[in-house]
Amino acid sequence: MKTVKAVLSEHRSLAGSLRILTGATYSGKRAIYLSGTPEGLRLLAELLIAQADAPRNEFSKLDRAAGELFFTTDDSVDTFEMHGTDHYPEKHQPVLA
Repeated sequence: MKTVKAVLSEHRSLAGSLRILTGATYSGKRAIYLSGTPEGLRLLAELLIAQADAPRNEFSKLDRAAGELFFTTDDSVDTFEMHGTDHYPEKHQPVLA
C-alpha cells in the first residue's frame, strides 16, 4: 500500500502533466476541469487510490506554495485536498456557493 507522499516521490518527473481547474459552466453550474497527459491522469488515479487505502478520517492536503503540486500546471488550483471517511460526506466549511 503506497502513501500519497510515496506516490508523489515516485513521479517527480511528471511536472506540469495535469491541469486541475475549478469554475462554472455556461449555465452557471459549479465544475471541476481535469486535463492532462495519460501519465498525469494515471498519477491522479494513484493519488486517489493511495488516499482510499489510508486510514479512515485521514486527509491529504497538497499545497502549491510547498511544492506539492509540482505535477500540475501553473494555472491549476493552489490547494488540492483528499479526504477519506467512514460515511458519505456531509457539508462542512468551506461551503461553496
